[in-house]
Amino acid sequence: MPAINRIHICGFKAFPNDFELQLEGKNLLMYGENGSGKSSIYYALHCMFQAPLKPDAGKKYFDPASEQHLKNLNNLDVDSKIWIDFDGRHPFIYNIDKEGYQFTLLGGKHPLPAQINGCFVNHQFLFHFFNFRNSQRINLFPVFIKDILPFCKDDNTGLHIGEMYDEITASIIKKGRHIHPDYISNIEYFNKAVKKVVEDINIYASDRYNESFKDEDDNELVIRLRYDSNFDKPEDDTNEYWLKYDNIIELVKENGEIKERKSSYKKLNEPFIGLEISEKMPDGNLRKIVKPHTYFNEAKLTAIALSVRFALLNIEKPADGRFLALDDMLISLDMSNRAKVVDFLLKISDKYKIYLFTHDKMFFEYFKHKTKKNQDAWVYKEIYMDYDKTPYIRNSEDYLGQAEHYIKQHEYEIAGNFLRKEAEAFCKDFLPKKKQLTGDFVHLDLNRLIMNCKDYAAESGVIDISIFNELDEHRKFILNPSSHDSYDVAKYGHEVKRCLQTLRKLREIIIKPFLKFGSQVEFTLKTPEPRISEYKFILTLCDDFRIIIMPGESPVISKGMINYQVYEDDNNKKGVQSDNTTIKHFFEYNYEKSDKTKDASYLNSVIESESGNPISAFF
Repeated sequence: MPAINRIHICGFKAFPNDFELQLEGKNLLMYGENGSGKSSIYYALHCMFQAPLKPDAGKKYFDPASEQHLKNLNNLDVDSKIWIDFDGRHPFIYNIDKEGYQFTLLGGKHPLPAQINGCFVNHQFLFHFFNFRNSQRINLFPVFIKDILPFCKDDNTGLHIGEMYDEITASIIKKGRHIHPDYISNIEYFNKAVKKVVEDINIYASDRYNESFKDEDDNELVIRLRYDSNFDKPEDDTNEYWLKYDNIIELVKENGEIKERKSSYKKLNEPFIGLEISEKMPDGNLRKIVKPHTYFNEAKLTAIALSVRFALLNIEKPADGRFLALDDMLISLDMSNRAKVVDFLLKISDKYKIYLFTHDKMFFEYFKHKTKKNQDAWVYKEIYMDYDKTPYIRNSEDYLGQAEHYIKQHEYEIAGNFLRKEAEAFCKDFLPKKKQLTGDFVHLDLNRLIMNCKDYAAESGVIDISIFNELDEHRKFILNPSSHDSYDVAKYGHEVKRCLQTLRKLREIIIKPFLKFGSQVEFTLKTPEPRISEYKFILTLCDDFRIIIMPGESPVISKGMINYQVYEDDNNKKGVQSDNTTIKHFFEYNYEKSDKTKDASYLNSVIESESGNPISAFF
């Protein structure tokens, strides 16, 4: 599925010079302090995918003479531009600069921005969704025309509905002194297109809320939008109406009373998209919420707004180039309500690429933790503003990335602290849980963890454990927090860099699950002449066994406790016995006493009992 490979920005908003963000077709999670430039990346995407829909193709955003220009104020002279390239079967590049939107084919056909279906949500979108006085009724049309309809494409005309509105409001088409019928026809078509979007939202919005965002003990909500003609009064006789060119209804005061009166002139009205919410009560009845913005708290209002916006997402199947760009949209929510949104986003991340920007470091770390099981599909970045007001990015994938950042800043003690955290994290990933604890179930310190790593690797059959010895040496001089004060700074910096290299090598070790506690493997061997008997060995694993692959070495299966039973000639069963060993050692020990007619490789001769496959099939 084609996705954004690279975003390049120059002279736009926070970026005075060349800036490049590599995504490699992955999802993006980015942290940045306020003013660091993260929102400028969000708006660069927004600008790119809105520019083709503008009459000037977005030229005004890059023209310093324009009041609406978005050029970097610290470098107005640079030729500002944005370009984005997509990977996939048919690579292509979108480019926008002072000449407006352009694209470059790199081979084959490609989807245009009009077909990519981006979804943009930020805190301003959520704020405007319910920013009404208590006395006002909610009219969502301004939100729709700014943030939703520009991204809703009409299949018949090939236009986005926002484009239709821009054309209608740009100028009135006349035939002589009268309005041209085509103009009225365009308005009617626009109204039908908006009505269809509203109806599509009404199909899914309630389900989105009740399935993903509702608190467990709360009542379900029925969420419904209204976009109606004032010539066809809604059932409750409200004043919802759609776009029309007609006499304007004015409110006038007559004899102390406010009355409606048709004006003597015609113009376009402001359309009205109403919001109706009802609460399902325990008795099965619906209670209508007349003014949701005065009834619900901010968390529920945010959930309702997201449910309306996400109701338009097609989450049934993946599509080329679709993405969600989300900028600080959850800043007013507590973590429990953020967690619901995070779970929803992760659930659809195989259908839409997620580009999420936040200035909340705690939320950033929480989201990163939630993606850990699928971290290969994500790029984690942190963006900062340098002293010369130039944004720069550093990786935030792990402790090693942070250590490398501080090494570049010559902050060696800080880098050493991150290296220590990485060393502890590696040991905990490498060792089984029981080897991370004392007999009293107290967590081991780093010294004991490293010792146990060396022993565990050697006992499991790893031939070369020198990399663990290197780590132990670094523990004494770099990873020991009390060793820094009297250490020569230049030499200490050199040792920090060596420690970083060692830990990078350790992270090249592959550790993956093999068979879990309770699984069984078996093999049969025959004794040599003159007394030939066949022995069947059944091993029950009393630990979770794992596969360890050291760079350049053959895979090994970890050591662990086993219970084993031996059957002689299929009927003479010997008692259950235990051993703390490796499957390889147990097989080879017994193989040496056999007639050696079986395959000498334990990977081929030992069978996983349930599947009947040799354990080599697991490698």
